[in-house]
Amino acid sequence: MRASGMEEPNEFIAMLKQRTEDNKERNDQIVKQRTMENDEGASFGPFSRQVLITNANGNGFTLLENPQAMRLKKAGFIEGKKFIKQPTEEDLEKALEAESGGGIGGVFKGIFGGGDDM
Repeated sequence: MRASGMEEPNEFIAMLKQRTEDNKERNDQIVKQRTMENDEGASFGPFSRQVLITNANGNGFTLLENPQAMRLKKAGFIEGKKFIKQPTEEDLEKALEAESGGGIGGVFKGIFGGGDDM
């Protein structure tokens, strides 16, 4: 009887050790992610040209230019500061390219008549 009583605590202890290991990896990942998010303000202030976006799988970040991030957000890839769907390299490249007629040059063309619509 005593032998069976010894096996149960050993199994229970083994299960708790396994849970501890599983939780350790997850908790380490959470700490790493929150540390990066908290450090983001020091590295990427409100006037920075770049922004960190959390990857869809929750592991790591992707550094994007602000206009690129806004285009991906409009395309439905980003919600808040996290990818809902991880974009491909092609999607990232397309979002990086400036839209034609945009920016200051597009404004001047519109004001001074350099646009194609005339």
